[in-house]
Amino acid sequence: MTQALTAGDRVAERYTVQSLLRDSPHERLYRAVTDWGESVLLTTFDPPHADSPTGARVRQAFMRHARLMAQVQHPAAPRVMDLHDAPERQVVVVGDRLHRTLRSLTRNQPLRPDTARDLAVTLFQALAAAHTQALLHARLSPDSVWFDAQGQVLLGDFALAARALQELQQGAGPDPRYAAPELLAGAPFSPQSDVYALAATLHEAVSGVACPSASARGQGVPLPPLPVDTPAGLRAALGEALQLEASRRCVSASEVLEILGRAAPVSAEPALAEPRPAAPESPPAPAPERTVPAARTAPHSAGAGRRPVHRRAPMIAGLVVGALLLGAALRLALPSTAQTAVTADGTATVSQATAMSAAETDALGGAAQAASTGAQTSAVNGEVAASVQQNVNVVNTTVLNVRASADSDGQVITKLSRGDAVAVLEDQGEWLRILEVQSGQSGWVKASLTLPLRSDDETRALVAALEGGGEVVLPDGAYRLAGPVTISAPLTLRGAGMKATVLFSAAPEDTLILTDTQVRITDLSVAHVGALPARTIRQDGGQLSLERVMIAGAVRDDDLSEYGSGLWVQQQAEATVSASVFTANTFGIYVSDSSTADVTTSTFSGNRDGGLLFRDASTGVVTRNTIEATGAHGIHVTGEATPDVTFNRIRANQGRGVTVYGQASPTVQGNTIEDNTLQGVGVQDSATPTLQGNTIQGNRQSGVTYFDNAAGEASGNTVQGNRTAGFRVMNYARPTLEGNTIDRNRENGLAYSEYAAGQARNNTITGSGNPGIAAWGDAQPELTGNTVTAGKQSGVVLAERSAGVLRGNQISANALYGLIVTGNATPEVSENTLTENGSGGIFYKQNAGGSGYGNSCYGNRGPDLSADLAADSAGPDFVQGDCALY
Repeated sequence: MTQALTAGDRVAERYTVQSLLRDSPHERLYRAVTDWGESVLLTTFDPPHADSPTGARVRQAFMRHARLMAQVQHPAAPRVMDLHDAPERQVVVVGDRLHRTLRSLTRNQPLRPDTARDLAVTLFQALAAAHTQALLHARLSPDSVWFDAQGQVLLGDFALAARALQELQQGAGPDPRYAAPELLAGAPFSPQSDVYALAATLHEAVSGVACPSASARGQGVPLPPLPVDTPAGLRAALGEALQLEASRRCVSASEVLEILGRAAPVSAEPALAEPRPAAPESPPAPAPERTVPAARTAPHSAGAGRRPVHRRAPMIAGLVVGALLLGAALRLALPSTAQTAVTADGTATVSQATAMSAAETDALGGAAQAASTGAQTSAVNGEVAASVQQNVNVVNTTVLNVRASADSDGQVITKLSRGDAVAVLEDQGEWLRILEVQSGQSGWVKASLTLPLRSDDETRALVAALEGGGEVVLPDGAYRLAGPVTISAPLTLRGAGMKATVLFSAAPEDTLILTDTQVRITDLSVAHVGALPARTIRQDGGQLSLERVMIAGAVRDDDLSEYGSGLWVQQQAEATVSASVFTANTFGIYVSDSSTADVTTSTFSGNRDGGLLFRDASTGVVTRNTIEATGAHGIHVTGEATPDVTFNRIRANQGRGVTVYGQASPTVQGNTIEDNTLQGVGVQDSATPTLQGNTIQGNRQSGVTYFDNAAGEASGNTVQGNRTAGFRVMNYARPTLEGNTIDRNRENGLAYSEYAAGQARNNTITGSGNPGIAAWGDAQPELTGNTVTAGKQSGVVLAERSAGVLRGNQISANALYGLIVTGNATPEVSENTLTENGSGGIFYKQNAGGSGYGNSCYGNRGPDLSADLAADSAGPDFVQGDCALY
């Protein structure tokens, strides 16, 4: 292992360590401060055998879990600010919200039970959000539940290293007070083990006493009693989540939330109960037993009405009969009538049919099996046999609420996902009463969010038509494809509408493969609904046109870094996309080699890693689209790609709005880039984008940051209201910034650090929270003709060893000085006008030097030119003009 960092050590050339908070095998947690003054937490990982293939695999696993954490979207989940993968260590940087832990909060007195319920809702919501991204916590305890200075709760300290070390069967064992019995028996971490650990954490917070270990409980040691005023929902949720048998325990955080009733998140620091006498610590836990019951393979239904296992047996016969009657009724009601007609002009039309496929009847038979394990199907008994006009529908939205009554205010009793099959029991206009085929649970859903499932015969006819080419017209309905469909003949495919006709598949790899041909697809959706890695549409050469098409559900293989594209355009292909929707993919559109994608008036929302990615020598035009709510960056441009990104709205992405890296040189013009979690635009490596006429505002870090050796031009942009700097230039970056309006950014308007350089000319910088222009480190910018005014501190500060040129600038009406030169800075300061600044014109400090001439200072509320230099400092070589010395 490498040595621990100490206070003052630098990490990634921008973080200064302040203190060590936790030290565990191969992983440490530090508090640090950024170069721009923000407090952060650093998790560092020192993998064993780092130079071996095994060590490399562990490193990849750590970074994979870190990227998953960066995609978690919940106010009570950590906000990942930076990932750093270097040979000596890997670093994950999150915002510092650690003010105190739940353990410290409840050390002397437990939580009030009514407050604990709200806290439980918030924490299980955050855990559910993590599990949605396939991220496990694996270290839940009162030490990993944090509160910030405002009392807001945070599910912190994810065990990224422990998960990575599973590759080597290494790592410290779990804390037995919070470990599910299967963990103590050697099983891997799972969502159920996280549920157990969080429930044990909350049980301890309410009862005031740590839970005995699972092995001790198995020998008869009871859980500590909860206070008598504990809300019934909280008591029931903790009881279900702390079941020793995995087959009886809640299978997910979402199931716990169903029991809790899905209350609103807590908004303040929990109140404490009246002090109680300290309870004795739990006795030492016996050695863990190596045999535990096997976890179930199919989840039971959730909700407050969920019954214990020993009460289910009396209902089984009735439920099975009901499900079998449903299947029989559907077989009788729906004769097999699939047809494909070819018109005189060669158009193939797949006609509507009402046949139920063998797969569907088998699925309904599966409902009987689900009923026998306790699914809630009371609505089936006595009703199904008489309802012979029922059919099977498919969920056609990302998440569908099943409600207890036919109205939008009805209690949500479960949730379904795109592609789930439901049997329709009753039709009440815009509402359907359904039986969920897999679980057997019934309830009400919006009719507009489901589609009739077409038969196997109809689907086979569709596949034949697609493979044969020509013009194919589809009616409304959902077509379940058994595997990838390859299209190699010219094809025009038209549905009844984006929300009316859906082709979907759970098969791995691809749903549609277009091979060097001309294809036009309009008015339908194509969705992958499985968990296996897959692309939705793969275009290998040729020309593709998509209009009013929705693409959804592509899944990435994180181990191989493949798949996951809603549309992959490759092999010199050309794609034209308009008025379409890309959602719930890893990347909405992925363009590689020298392919071209022109994308207009489309929406990219909720994709995991990016709305669009251009790489290699790809190009195209991306204009008038909305790219939002992406788990990472809105638009990626890398390699030598040169797309034109114009007049889009790029907002609320969890990473950057636009990220440009490699040697890419896109044109980014006229866009609104706002409210992104990291920078509005980030430019890395040797990239040289042109940023022109964009509005870049309200981003949680800087408006634009240049890293590494990045360059390029930024002109005519409005960069305002960002949480840190307007423009930040660091490392060896050297952009040209000209004619930008940089207004009311919380920190600097322009910030240069490390060895940054480049030119900033004729920019207007107003209302900055920190100095309007700041340079430190060894930065050497050339600052000419800028207006720096109305800042809340000084207009310009040049510090440390910075140099460069400050020439011909108008620096006025700032709260402190017009210009401060401090440290060992040695700039050339010439022909500037400094007026009406609050503390003075020009101020030299410490060992500052440099030269200057021809400046004009007047109307400042302090000395026009002053100095407070070290005793042995020679000071600047300054020619007095209108700025008289003292």
